[in-house]
Amino acid sequence: MLKSVDSLRLLVGEPLLRRHGPNACVLTTELHGLEVRGLAYSPGRVMRYVLNNESKRLQTSVLMRLARSRREPAA
Repeated sequence: MLKSVDSLRLLVGEPLLRRHGPNACVLTTELHGLEVRGLAYSPGRVMRYVLNNESKRLQTSVLMRLARSRREPAA
């Protein structure tokens, strides 16, 4: 069953916002059978997510963390 990209983003957006806060946003969305997969951004990290459409279970894994430099610049 094909779904529009907007409906998939809404399907993923709600559990993503509950888990990672109001600043999280969906970057990409792909439908693979019963799973919705893609990338999301939350302040300080880029994540991969997989949402099982039947159980509504959201799995996330951090792909990249954005860190501040802790070193003082030389002279």
